[in-house]
Amino acid sequence: MESVLPAPRRLVTPTRDALLRSFQANESRSMLWLGLELLVIFGGIAWWVAQPHHIPDWQFALFFACAFLGLFDFIVTQYLANRKRLEDIRPEAKLGHHTRDTLIAAVRRVQERLGLTGQRIPVYLAPEKDVNAFAMRLELLPGWHLFNSVQLNRSIVHLLDEKELESVIGHELGHVFPYSPIASRCMLVHALLSGVLALVIAQVLQDYDIRWGSPLLAIGAARWVAFSTWVTQIRLVEFLCDDHGARAAGLVPAITTEIKLGIEHEARNALLAHVLKAKLRHTGVPIAQLLQEYEDAMPFGSVQSAQARAQLEQGIKRRLTEHDETSLKGFFQFAFKSDNTDQDALKETLAEMEAVSRIAKVPVSLPDVLNDPRLIPDLVQLIEAHPDHVLFHLEAELNDRNSTHPNTSRRLLYLWRNQKAIADAA
Repeated sequence: MESVLPAPRRLVTPTRDALLRSFQANESRSMLWLGLELLVIFGGIAWWVAQPHHIPDWQFALFFACAFLGLFDFIVTQYLANRKRLEDIRPEAKLGHHTRDTLIAAVRRVQERLGLTGQRIPVYLAPEKDVNAFAMRLELLPGWHLFNSVQLNRSIVHLLDEKELESVIGHELGHVFPYSPIASRCMLVHALLSGVLALVIAQVLQDYDIRWGSPLLAIGAARWVAFSTWVTQIRLVEFLCDDHGARAAGLVPAITTEIKLGIEHEARNALLAHVLKAKLRHTGVPIAQLLQEYEDAMPFGSVQSAQARAQLEQGIKRRLTEHDETSLKGFFQFAFKSDNTDQDALKETLAEMEAVSRIAKVPVSLPDVLNDPRLIPDLVQLIEAHPDHVLFHLEAELNDRNSTHPNTSRRLLYLWRNQKAIADAA
């Protein structure tokens, strides 16, 4: 039986102007933070030079190099990532409603509308089933490009139509250009800080073997310094990038994109709950195997709940049959493939998911809204009129304070409430 929330949800949204002021204020604080980093770098070098050294210089050089380069470990994952630039995809490849050429054309249109035609940025397609997209802007110093890119997962390409995909591309380009924190564009400063900290730590610990761990300590400290100011901006930047997507494709595609993504995440969350229930009933089956079945059941694009659930149930039954083998082979599979899943934590997680699924939903038909965008004002009115209901059975819908991203309800309300400011900016 569904029930309403005991207290209204937090549905407040900032204005676009307030977000821009907050972003600029955070950038100013980040500049001061970078200044402090430079002071620590020069002060650390001066202190280290003045100290007597009891270990060979090559060790200090090694510590510095490891700490400096260790801050760029993401380069390896970028080069090894299973993805292709849009230009490298086969022309005849079908990606839902899209082809390679229509995707390239969509990127160009978005860049033109946002005034970014002079900016070169690679856009990649990854064969990932997670319905998502990513952006990265990392520079040695502002203007010294290191890694600027946008990645579209194949599932999101299959899920969205052309205008909605343009909204996503515009959102991700917002992360790369106007709303990229200065902290991510000064990697050389952070790397130098990491190297100098390694020298200082090694100098302090030079009489102990633990000095060999100085690069790891330095990298950890430098990463915290580099990204602590960056993390505080994530949620406000998400709102700004949402309206950047709306400026690229229009308000309606930006809103229907959020609705489709919410529907999809809710459906996948329900299937995941089915996996967790199977694990609780059959504790001897490694959860990794059940999660693999979950992944295999996911299609590219929208989850057809009945079809995906049937495929998932078949996969789980197959895993259980393999586990119940009484042969010697079955014994060794149990012995070497079983895991140490915390059953209490699993029960707690599942209980939380089931509690969310029992909360009353906003009385609106989202498929009807998708079919007729003229119903969007009614959707907004119903969300605001039912603060004790949720739009989706997702935990973030209850409270997104601990999430890096605003929930779907607040994202929709932000776009609607700021539509005039977004249109003026476009």
